[in-house]
Amino acid sequence: MTTAEITEDLLTAVKDNIYVTWNEEDESIKKMIAKNMVYLQSKVSAKLTFLPDSLEYGLLLERCRYDWNRALDEFEQNFASELLGFIQHYALQEYIAGDSNGE
Repeated sequence: MTTAEITEDLLTAVKDNIYVTWNEEDESIKKMIAKNMVYLQSKVSAKLTFLPDSLEYGLLLERCRYDWNRALDEFEQNFASELLGFIQHYALQEYIAGDSNGE
């Protein structure tokens, strides 16, 4: 994920979630978003969309909030059940897709 691929809507949503109203740090915030997208993508094999109605979207917003506040060490502990549900959701989708392909 590159910073050029981050939509203005996603940037705005993250900035709203971390209470940033200025634009001077947009590039560093985009880098932070991209880094956290890679983190979430590393948890599942499916291609993530990060659309507002997806599981990964909410996790991305919260992971960016923790990152912005220099508290990433607490993210996995505080969001353990959400991360587990996220991983299980995509694992189940992959399993079902494998079954429907005759595997």
